[in-house]
Amino acid sequence: MLAGKHNLAPISQWVMALRKRSGWQKAAVALANKNARILWALMTQERTYEAAHISERPRPPVSAVA
Repeated sequence: MLAGKHNLAPISQWVMALRKRSGWQKAAVALANKNARILWALMTQERTYEAAHISERPRPPVSAVA
């Protein structure tokens, strides 16, 4: 929320756009939620934080019979 307007980090751009659309209070709650989800995922998967990480949706297994 206190990020500089010229910060190019994707999460900073996301929160600044959200703040403009929804106001700073909703953006603060959304950022806290996003951070909690990131932390939970890192802890359960025993991984380290990568700012440039792009997640992929899990795909259902392809059956052998088509």
